[in-house]
Amino acid sequence: MNLDQEEFKKIIEFLSLENFNIDEGFTPKPIGDGQSNPTFLIRDERKNYKVLRTQPIGNLARGAHRVDREFSVINALFNKGFECPQPFVLCNKTKLIGRMFYVMEFEEGDINFDPFLPDESFEDKQKIYKSLAEVLGRLHSYNIDELGLSFKKNQGFMKRNLSLWYDQIFDDVSKKDKEIEKVYKDILSKLPTESTLSLLHGDFKLDNTVIGENKKCKAVLDWELSSFGEPLVDISFQIINWLIPSGVLYGIGGDWKKNGLPSASDFLSWYEYSYQKKVEINSLRNACIFSLIKLFCILKGIENRFHQGNAISKDAEEKILSAPAIKEVLMNSFETNPNDIIVS
Repeated sequence: MNLDQEEFKKIIEFLSLENFNIDEGFTPKPIGDGQSNPTFLIRDERKNYKVLRTQPIGNLARGAHRVDREFSVINALFNKGFECPQPFVLCNKTKLIGRMFYVMEFEEGDINFDPFLPDESFEDKQKIYKSLAEVLGRLHSYNIDELGLSFKKNQGFMKRNLSLWYDQIFDDVSKKDKEIEKVYKDILSKLPTESTLSLLHGDFKLDNTVIGENKKCKAVLDWELSSFGEPLVDISFQIINWLIPSGVLYGIGGDWKKNGLPSASDFLSWYEYSYQKKVEINSLRNACIFSLIKLFCILKGIENRFHQGNAISKDAEEKILSAPAIKEVLMNSFETNPNDIIVS
């Protein structure tokens, strides 16, 4: 997606009024696939790169693509010294160009899409994964009352979130999957109704982080799904990568050791040390089932949109083909001893 020249002119004028001057001779360059919130590389008056992030064009679902929400999160975290880009200016009014936008710092570094990090040494692979675990633990350790965010602090986030995804996919008798339904009902009854709430990223994964030259996480990106909820949401989304076969989405399966990656047990230990709390294994097992059901529902949602001609992601077909494998992992994990969920 490109940025209209007239729109960019209006953005420049707005930023100038906010004492943030842009290099008008530099054409905004799209970053990423632009499937969520279109993102562009721009330059300030000193020729330093910055990032412009906007809402998509068109009618948006209520509560979706809240770049103002993203801005508030990275602003709160940056003030805490957390690894995220520095936010500069937010335009939370849609009348200027028809949608909200903000500008933040551009973080130099590597964004890795291959979970096996094939170009890194054994030592650097360990550093990167350890840094991811430590950063996630630190995020969850913050007192949410001290972040200054206006998010709702409702208990039972996992129950509500899983029900939302499940009901979107299996909304009538003809779409029911009896195996998935059995697991869903069982796990829903076991998810916590009360627990310590943390700030969640909501989509914490390797390719949403910038890795610096020291092989440590320099910045966490894409906070669109952030909320207050159980920290098990984010950590389980990491642990299931050791359960999902390599070649399926971000799975590393049983190939972690021969590729020089840490075990899930190591990752969890690093996380716990940074989080300053131990994670109860049965609860983590239930959270992993939660993440797998949610992931399966997301993939089935992509499949539904694809068949309706509405799937816009370039890799929609690949994700659709991953659904049976995720279901198999889900069913196997459901029958597995909780202690065996954590790959050592």
